[in-house]
Amino acid sequence: MFPPRFNAGKRSSGLALRVRHIARNVLFNWFGTIANMAVGLFLAPFILHRLGDVAVGVWMMAVAAVAYFGLLDLGMQSSVLRFVSKGHEQKDHRGASEAISAALWVRIQISGLVLLLSAALAWIFPHIFKVPAALASDAREAVLLIGATAAVSMSIGVVGGVLSALNRYDLQNYAGLAQTAVRATGIVLVLRAGHGIVALAVCELVAALVYNTLLVRIARRLYPELRIRLNKPKIETLKRVWTYSSYAFLTTVAIRLVYQTDNLVVGKFVSVAAVTPYGYANALCRYADQIVGAIGATFVPAASTYEAAGDTARLLMLYKQGTRATLAVSLPILITLILRGRSFIGLWIGPQYSHDSGTVLVILCTALLFSFANRTASSIAYGIEKHKTGAIWAIGEGVANLALSIVLVHRYGIYGVAIGTLVPSLFVHLVLWPGYVSKLVGLSYSEVVWRVWAPVYLSSLPFAIATYAVNALFPARNLMVFLLQAIALLPVYYIVIGLVFRSYVRDRIIPRIRSCFLDGARP
Repeated sequence: MFPPRFNAGKRSSGLALRVRHIARNVLFNWFGTIANMAVGLFLAPFILHRLGDVAVGVWMMAVAAVAYFGLLDLGMQSSVLRFVSKGHEQKDHRGASEAISAALWVRIQISGLVLLLSAALAWIFPHIFKVPAALASDAREAVLLIGATAAVSMSIGVVGGVLSALNRYDLQNYAGLAQTAVRATGIVLVLRAGHGIVALAVCELVAALVYNTLLVRIARRLYPELRIRLNKPKIETLKRVWTYSSYAFLTTVAIRLVYQTDNLVVGKFVSVAAVTPYGYANALCRYADQIVGAIGATFVPAASTYEAAGDTARLLMLYKQGTRATLAVSLPILITLILRGRSFIGLWIGPQYSHDSGTVLVILCTALLFSFANRTASSIAYGIEKHKTGAIWAIGEGVANLALSIVLVHRYGIYGVAIGTLVPSLFVHLVLWPGYVSKLVGLSYSEVVWRVWAPVYLSSLPFAIATYAVNALFPARNLMVFLLQAIALLPVYYIVIGLVFRSYVRDRIIPRIRSCFLDGARP
């Protein structure tokens, strides 16, 4: 039985409950992401030590190959989030039920296709990637099991959109932490028992089943009015869901073009060995993106709720404060990677990678420096069904990135590939997105740049100066010293931020944080 506060959340439909939960949901989402990353960092050397280079390489290729089937999602998760949150707010439980039933019906068909594709991939996998004969059978079984995990997540996982739609990221993260615990415990036990990559795949499947079962049970408790049917949905409902999700699908494809094809370009036009320094730099950027994405994801249902209620004032407030919060979290990370990235990479994977990988890191982080500033605007666009324009821009950015990278790689090598990512990103996020914000929340280009962005960017200058000085005067000798130095510099940044926004921190942030934790402590 859920605690009383969960029942209260289920019965409440008012805007006030959602406002109260936003800050706490951001913290839970962020904590869940960091916890998963920490477990991943711990497991990586353990798995490598137990299995060896060859088996781990086969495992990573199998996971990466099946991951591309995720494009078959077709953006359905985004449509569930949008229509369920809107239906719940407007008491249109029938409309919400039809939307999630349609999405689930489509996802089940796609899951069947994923299983078939996984079976085909399993058959040819050892031949495509030249897997050693001793691992060929295990590789096939692992691909099949990873495909089954993807199918489960794609079908049953659509219900997870209900928790996001109701702004209950705290409960979603509880389920995610349970999945992480089951996965980590299983991996440690099976590898200590001497098993290999097939056992790893079984652990992933069991953890996915646990996670998705929890999501279904929690969703039924939170939204009992929701009626999910597996019969073929109405054509009108399918059209409504697809009209929204199609542009989310285009955005997913664009993200693949921007972040997943760079390694292929490097391997094709430079060398396979050159993929290593580029890949490490790109991985650090993806870690930063996951942390920021954990924050921005909570803004989509909030924007949908405000739009459904006709509350434009709160929508504007969400944009302003959400953008500032996103920048406040991301800028210390990006500034540290830009100014001290070479040192970090040298300590992390070896000094031989410091220059090449560190230079790529600086270029890629410069692109993120401004793309993160538009993360809240993008979330709002999804929440109020105005994401079509952003999806078209994202596709344009992805195509331009690919073309420019291919052109520049011949002259500048891996740096040219990174520049090919940087230039389209700067154009989209410095020229196009700030102007589009006026259609979302009514702010002009100049207001976005000077009133929303500039105060946070300017507040980061003392932190940047201190970071540069520490790197020049007190270079870290190991990762522990590096991390301690980075943590010790954070007060410089947040003290300045607190002074610049002191009235807002005093009147809004501190009371809200206190309220969230007091609310969470109540029985």
